[in-house]
Amino acid sequence: MKNRGQHGRWVKLGTWAIVGRAKHWERIDHDGTPSDGIIFAPALGVLQSGDPLVLATLPVVDWNAELVKALTELKRPVGPNCYAAVMMIDPFTLWEDLGDLLAERGFAGVVNFPPASLLEVKQVQTSTDEGNTIEIDRMKWFHDVGFGLVYAAPRMEEIRNVEQRLSGLLNAIFNVPVSSLRQPVSNKLELDLEPALNVDRQGLPPILSFNSAVCATPESVAS
Repeated sequence: MKNRGQHGRWVKLGTWAIVGRAKHWERIDHDGTPSDGIIFAPALGVLQSGDPLVLATLPVVDWNAELVKALTELKRPVGPNCYAAVMMIDPFTLWEDLGDLLAERGFAGVVNFPPASLLEVKQVQTSTDEGNTIEIDRMKWFHDVGFGLVYAAPRMEEIRNVEQRLSGLLNAIFNVPVSSLRQPVSNKLELDLEPALNVDRQGLPPILSFNSAVCATPESVAS
């Protein structure tokens, strides 16, 4: 499956991977085939292999500071279709500086990972206005300065709401159910298009999920 990216470009949205260290982000999967996309999340590289992913959502890691540090240490521009994982509700990030760094390093876009709805423990909220306003406004800002967007969310209610609030701006959606936070951190966390979540979504951004998530179905995500 393909989806229109920033500035009208088409990008492939099949098999993706999240990587924590630059040396692991060559666009190659474990079986030697190319990944369609990479999400660069250097905060994960701070954790030990095997640690649960939930640790990355806690205050033990300064998410955006680790991203800025990694960007300044990059020796070469990134390959095509690389997205940076950004904590969009961080009040201390210098956003213009971060945007300049990402552009200089050749990133295609950004992902709000970890999503605010996980950080703020809003998994049980039922409001029709789901999605953190600060987070969504920051995503719009990144789009306005030239980046593609992948939106991460744990619940289908939030996904449906954000599709309206960011209508026409999203390249894809990253489903992050609470159950996926038990997944151990490794050099690469692989993502796939989840068939059960992409039924009847013609004209809507495709949904990516951890391919080893236990509960990545519409019923379990909404529960």
